[in-house]
Amino acid sequence: MFKSVKTIFNTEDMMLKYTYKKQLVFTIASVFLFLAASGQAPAREIIDMTGCVVTIPDEINKVYAASPPETMLVYAIDPSLLAGLNFPFKGCDQYIAAQTLNLPVIGGYFGQGKTPNLEKLVALHPDIVIGRKTKPVNKKFESFLEKFNIPIVYIARDKLQQYPSAFEVLGDILNKEARARKLAEYTRATLSQTAKKTTAIPREKRLKVYYAEGNDGLRTEGSDSFHARIIPLAGGINAHGKGVLTRYGKEKVTIETVIAYQPDVIFVEQPSFYERIYTSAAWKNIPAVKNHRVHLIPKTPFNWFDRPPSFMRLLGLKWAANILYPDIFDWDMPQECREFFRLFLQKDISVEEAEHLLSGTK
Repeated sequence: MFKSVKTIFNTEDMMLKYTYKKQLVFTIASVFLFLAASGQAPAREIIDMTGCVVTIPDEINKVYAASPPETMLVYAIDPSLLAGLNFPFKGCDQYIAAQTLNLPVIGGYFGQGKTPNLEKLVALHPDIVIGRKTKPVNKKFESFLEKFNIPIVYIARDKLQQYPSAFEVLGDILNKEARARKLAEYTRATLSQTAKKTTAIPREKRLKVYYAEGNDGLRTEGSDSFHARIIPLAGGINAHGKGVLTRYGKEKVTIETVIAYQPDVIFVEQPSFYERIYTSAAWKNIPAVKNHRVHLIPKTPFNWFDRPPSFMRLLGLKWAANILYPDIFDWDMPQECREFFRLFLQKDISVEEAEHLLSGTK
């Protein structure tokens, strides 16, 4: 029997759809074959934190970060993506992923004339480089990377308030959106909770804090230095005032200057100085020393306060705020430390380990 007109049209329509699908599959396969033959991977465009549009590979498996804060940002999101380090991760083996400890050291841009080993960098074949926008270093570095078709994406992270966005932008770049979102949410919550409480502290009740750097405690940072940003964020007043602002910091002062400041609390960078401060005749009449309010800054696995200014400052902020105003910031710090290590470093630590880390001693 003859087929109906409707059946004929339906049959032709199905054949057309089938032919279209075959052509589409063939076209997609051809594109991938072409890309594979030409050595090019599928790419996409993103906007970095300086507003630049950057074309990056769709799939990213190897990342080099040009300075320690960016390296640590990548590490927090996914340590397996790191292709190399800026410096060796020493003395923190139990808190760092094993594969990270064995990565090649490439160096990077982090002050005092330090630069990466470009030959080693290229040999790693990173899919992308993560950096911080600084001039004039970047122009030369950008030109070098361009020769090898390695894209560079810039992240803003000098201020802790920039970290939620930094995590989210990196999460999008690295295809780790869910992980990055968790880190950003923790960061926003920490900054919000702290700011809400510090805002309510009258200025006349805020404690003066001296940041003692160097082996003699006579190097410090002014209130405008990014090296000491935790002090105001934790509700303290930087005893050194604005000081002399330089990129490297560590401004030299005299013991007479520190005595004149009469700080209520001292945060100490170097263990060697911390061990001597309570027995030093020069420091004994300073209020922080007389009242036993001198605290060694924790540095494991990375410095909680500065140098490098990494995501560890979030835990350092809680540590500092709790030390300055324990009645206002009545956190269970060992538990806070454990939760932080579990989230950011993906390590479970005991209460005893947390207490030891909080002490700042090795």
